[in-house]
Amino acid sequence: MNDKKTWNWDTTSTSIDLNSWKKQTHWIEEFKASPDGKTIAAIVNTDEMEFSVCVNGQLWENTFEKAWSLTFLPDRRLAVLAANDEEWTVYIDDKAWESRIDYIWGLQWSDDGSHVAAAVQKDMTYGMIVDDTVWENLYENLTCPLLDNSGATAAVVQKESLAQGDIENFRQGIFCAAVNGTPQDPQFVNIWDLSFDSRGRKIAYAVRENRSDYTVVKDTVAWSESFQAAWKPLFSDRDNSVIAPVRHKGKWYLYKDGEPFWENGFEQLWKQVVAPQTLRVAAVAAPTFGKWTVCEQEKCWDLRANGMIHDLFYSDDGQKLLATVKHNHFWDVAVDGRPWGLSCNRLWQPAVNGNGSTIAARMVQNGKYRLAVNAKVLPQSYDLAFDPIIHPDGEKILFRTIKNNTYSRTVLNRDDLV
Repeated sequence: MNDKKTWNWDTTSTSIDLNSWKKQTHWIEEFKASPDGKTIAAIVNTDEMEFSVCVNGQLWENTFEKAWSLTFLPDRRLAVLAANDEEWTVYIDDKAWESRIDYIWGLQWSDDGSHVAAAVQKDMTYGMIVDDTVWENLYENLTCPLLDNSGATAAVVQKESLAQGDIENFRQGIFCAAVNGTPQDPQFVNIWDLSFDSRGRKIAYAVRENRSDYTVVKDTVAWSESFQAAWKPLFSDRDNSVIAPVRHKGKWYLYKDGEPFWENGFEQLWKQVVAPQTLRVAAVAAPTFGKWTVCEQEKCWDLRANGMIHDLFYSDDGQKLLATVKHNHFWDVAVDGRPWGLSCNRLWQPAVNGNGSTIAARMVQNGKYRLAVNAKVLPQSYDLAFDPIIHPDGEKILFRTIKNNTYSRTVLNRDDLV
């Protein structure tokens, strides 16, 4: 269980010298830091066509011909996709899964790290693997692999074979959604943007019905109305309803279970989110062409961005709505419509504690990584930084950084930063 309260939140800093890694490796790939900050790791090259994983300066016993997608899971285990003798599998904490696959990609994990999945290719057919078990049914093609927190998996698959140039059968629909490897009816010309409900029992997705018509499917049943286009559907109302942006008569609207949900139309509307507790709904919108904002319960922020709005999410209590905004080529954080004024070159999704009292984001300004907390940019700069981690009560912030070939784990007191 990934319980942040049990971590060491002592404000004493710890550091690891990375210079010694160079003596036992030919080169070092991207560094990864564990959620609790105690471990720094990277895929390393140790010989010609030989790779391994280095953790706090110690090499794994296993070596690989190829390795990629190194990731710390939320429960602090370390996972990587790796191959030997042209067979791929998943290694977790230097132990391999028993399954061997021709190719593997798209590593995913549940919020607590208890389930791990990926898309796979085996004998020129495609499916998914979850917790070392490959789907029983494999398909000619697969896209949009998805893992739910419950361990359920889903993907868009090609159910019917198609001869070269067979336009007529393609028009009839050869794609369907597969849940845990089992294909669902009906079939469509195309499918994308799958979503599970919160229990991993129902699924919704956008579909193309024919050359010009699109709609949304919820739990194998398509909405009765067709549209000019559709974006990703999302379960709401405690999983009883599905909301999705759809294009209708030249404008984008938010629909719910096939009926209009928001009255106003937009030039663009997508990335809708539902507040965890209050069930308020917000979405990224363009009221006019090229001018982006956020609308919550149909009321738009005064903020307008000419670049984009990327991340949009609520705090766990549903009281604060956060977005990352690009305007005039610079990035910023906006909270409930109020920008921080960061003007940075790069920005990652901010971290926020449960009640939204502390918000922290890593960013890049002038080629250096820095930390912003509650709209204040700290003076320290780094060669590399990882996303900040906030204690549930918001009083302390864990910041993991690299500077001058030294990895540091530092715990900051929020009150000392303001």
